[in-house]
Amino acid sequence: LFILLSCSLAVFCNVSQYLCIGRFSAVSFQVLGHMKTVCVLTLGWLLFDSELTLKNILGMALAIVGMVVYSWAVEKEKQANAKASQYKESLTEEDMSLLKDGVENTPVKDIELGSETKG
Repeated sequence: LFILLSCSLAVFCNVSQYLCIGRFSAVSFQVLGHMKTVCVLTLGWLLFDSELTLKNILGMALAIVGMVVYSWAVEKEKQANAKASQYKESLTEEDMSLLKDGVENTPVKDIELGSETKG
């Protein structure tokens, strides 16, 4: 029964990895791999009464902390990109032309020569 359960979990794990390959970045795929390792160690301890050493527990805790930090960083990046695209979309064509006119008609100082030039 345990061998059948173990084989079923292995097949499920391999199929889930196959489904993730094209959808996630390489780092996200590695994070999923670490989560799989944590699950294997935990299930081995629960189902087969394998020994969990302090080194295993600290490794799993470090992996989980890393996953949480990575998820937080990805969410922050998504929020920053959403704000940037929202700001970019809020500018109208008229705003863009005014900005271009302002840049083109503003005299530029030549710092080396100390004079103004028309840019």
